[in-house]
Amino acid sequence: MALPRYNPDGIIYFQRTFASNYDPNRDHTYLQRQQTRDIKTLLSDFSPHIVLDAHEFNATAPVGPKGEWTKAQDCLLSGSKNLNIHEDIRGLTEGLFTNSIGAALEKRKLRWSPFFNGGDGNLDLSEPGSLSRAGHSSAGLLQAVTFLLEIRGISLADQHFQRRVAAGLTVLETLVTQAAENARGIYKTIEDARQKFTNSTEDIVVTDKARSTSVHWTFIDSKNGSLVDIPVTFKNNTPPVANLTRARPEAYVFSAAFSDVADKLRASGVKVEALEHDFEGTVEVLKVRSAREQSSPDSFGVTVTTRAFEKEVKIPAGGFWVDTRQKNAAVAFVTLEPENSASYVKYNVIPLRKGDEYPIFRVLRK
Repeated sequence: MALPRYNPDGIIYFQRTFASNYDPNRDHTYLQRQQTRDIKTLLSDFSPHIVLDAHEFNATAPVGPKGEWTKAQDCLLSGSKNLNIHEDIRGLTEGLFTNSIGAALEKRKLRWSPFFNGGDGNLDLSEPGSLSRAGHSSAGLLQAVTFLLEIRGISLADQHFQRRVAAGLTVLETLVTQAAENARGIYKTIEDARQKFTNSTEDIVVTDKARSTSVHWTFIDSKNGSLVDIPVTFKNNTPPVANLTRARPEAYVFSAAFSDVADKLRASGVKVEALEHDFEGTVEVLKVRSAREQSSPDSFGVTVTTRAFEKEVKIPAGGFWVDTRQKNAAVAFVTLEPENSASYVKYNVIPLRKGDEYPIFRVLRK
């Protein structure tokens, strides 16, 4: 299945956003726009084993303390990093596929590296982390091999067009060729991993952090066009390090007052049941210890810390039950654990203040 363009209205204005100026590639958790919801539903219904999310990056953006360099890569590549994606799927992503794509690009004398942001000032580069509001990282939560591909392009008009097309085509060709030539093994690995994930009793990862490493990175010297290798600090997320884990719940249960939460989960491929009868039982409740308001161009939300305790609750019929024994449960882990950087709390879908009890309750394994 191929979706040729996410923002057909916005591209008329030569912008990455929709015509409304809303950024669709920051909407994969928030789901504020109907187009995003439709694409998420289509993607989860199709249930792909392999996903490629293709973009362009700005080839002329200055890098370095004095803006003396630009990115030298033809392609920037990143697999989904979320630690709630089964390790066998992440292993396929970072092993067979990344190695094959890198070798194919190098064979054609094309340059590539892991995707990175930053590079001004003290040359701290950051690899994409587990934040699941963007397309590729969100798609990975469906337990799929998923890549972000960025090709040199923005601000170049038609310069180096053949090379740019060759770079993108090489990645696509290699990805499809490897998938076809190793179809049986890849399919079995992913299907087995999905089953292992569904049946797992291991803790889930709520938040994580990158590992700082000192490496050399290739840039173009803007003065003369030569390639230079520069020492940088690289915040490596292959893989990230978990810094907050929590027991995997058997289910989440919550009131009908949060029907919008149920709708967003369903649009993202999570099976959500409506309670036919009252739920009464012991649950784990998260109470907000601190709440810090934050805003960005695409959202306003809250970063929280919590403490857990158990209590008896009653959820009337009509409320919602999210069983975590399902393939797409990682979507629920990311959005319903309030400390996560892409949770519904973070995006103020579920407003919280210090002292509040988080109204999405965790039903623990007995």
